[in-house]
Amino acid sequence: MSEKNKTASTVKAAPTKRVGRRPKSGQDVSRDAMIQCAINIARTETLTEVSMVRIGKELGVAAGMVHYHLGSRDELISSVINAAFKERLERLPLPTGQWRTDLEQFALSSLETMGRWPGLATYILTENKFRLFQRVQPGEVDYGLAYFDHMGRILKTMGLPGPMAAMVYHLLLLFVSVIAAEKENRQSPYTHGDFISGYVAKFPEESFPGASYLAAPFAALDSPAAYDAGIAILLDGFEKWIGLPADA
Repeated sequence: MSEKNKTASTVKAAPTKRVGRRPKSGQDVSRDAMIQCAINIARTETLTEVSMVRIGKELGVAAGMVHYHLGSRDELISSVINAAFKERLERLPLPTGQWRTDLEQFALSSLETMGRWPGLATYILTENKFRLFQRVQPGEVDYGLAYFDHMGRILKTMGLPGPMAAMVYHLLLLFVSVIAAEKENRQSPYTHGDFISGYVAKFPEESFPGASYLAAPFAALDSPAAYDAGIAILLDGFEKWIGLPADA
């Protein structure tokens, strides 16, 4: 069993009791089928399109049946995010023992995972629920907790004090989430480069010399360039702050 699977196997949910009556209906669909339907929507459209009503329409069942199996939209969204976090954990490369390489791999794999789940990065940045841990059923693994534990183990092997390790984790994930949200919302300067350059060009250069100086290079910035520069600056800063060589 791999280290990641060992980690995941230790964070299964405690048993819970379902409440409420099963609605009267001539047709029923399993909870797993409902969650898979939600996952299919989230992969091809966006997380915001996932709803109890949408699941009922897609599967041809009463809304009450969806609520009976899933409880609430919160549980539905958490199930979808848990699937995304499972993918994030499974795609994370094994540690190399070189902290800078391991953190680079962590950041890149997180960015790539968010890119495959439209709306996930925006949700993480704007919502308070399920950004870290998930609401799972008995026998299911909370892949948010499993991922958090896995990264904590990597940072612990670096010999970092807890507060320093927590800051490294938070800053890296925050940076990755911002870049991913910029990409999914088409917010990079390059995406709106013509508007930016054209707007500044309407005014005399001597009136706004700073804007004239920045406009063209700013309008050329895209998300990949911002990611490459940002991750290098972060890791360089960590190296100086932590006081460890990159191959430690």
